[in-house]
Amino acid sequence: MDFKKGVIGIVGGMGPGAGLDLSSKVISQTLAGSDQEHLSQLLFSLPSEINDRTAFIMGRVNENPAHAIVRVLLQMDRLGVEVAGLACNSAHAAPIFDVILQELSSHDTNIRLLNMIEEVARFIGHYYPGAKRIGILGTTGTHMTRLYDRLEDFGLEVINVTEKEQAKLHSAIYHSEYGIKSLANGEYPRALELLYAACRSLKDRGVELLVFGCTEFPMVHKDHRAEGLPVIDSSMVLARAMINAVAPEKLKPWEG
Repeated sequence: MDFKKGVIGIVGGMGPGAGLDLSSKVISQTLAGSDQEHLSQLLFSLPSEINDRTAFIMGRVNENPAHAIVRVLLQMDRLGVEVAGLACNSAHAAPIFDVILQELSSHDTNIRLLNMIEEVARFIGHYYPGAKRIGILGTTGTHMTRLYDRLEDFGLEVINVTEKEQAKLHSAIYHSEYGIKSLANGEYPRALELLYAACRSLKDRGVELLVFGCTEFPMVHKDHRAEGLPVIDSSMVLARAMINAVAPEKLKPWEG
């Protein structure tokens, strides 16, 4: 398929709502005055095909979700996708992301896969140059692999939640009764209570910015601040990075 302009590809289904949220943010962050001026996107949401990333990292499932993600990316490449992103922070953990890159390198593909964590680091450096102590909130897979410790390569100090706090964040995402992944009615009082408690704890430890390092969190807390601190929405950062990669002239000025 031959497209006039570069196409953005989103590997969704991790969970399904997060992929839709990322796609929506690509639209909201694009300068466009008509349908035709928006960027082309391909969203592949195949939740039944891609194993839970945290479950794999924790050893609860054996098959690496990287293999299914690569199959999606190769299909996207055949359909003309130029730049792609994964709508999941935990999918960027080395046991998964490194395998994705290795498998992609063995194929003749032109697709460019962005790294969400690196994009978050660049975003902080550009828009919050004075901030140094960064608090991280994410899945247990992200926490176990210390995924956002990568920010230290960019001169930032990373503050992670405690193990006890992480267990509560995990339930805010996965709990069968009140977890974000389990509900679709837009009401998440218990999950938000647990999220805000972790935010307050990080604030008490002197962090200057909060990174929502789970694509589920920005779906329930849409404000740019939490507990008085600026919030970095990793999905929003990735959306803007993909726009900038294919059509920088169409990227809206940041108003966060």
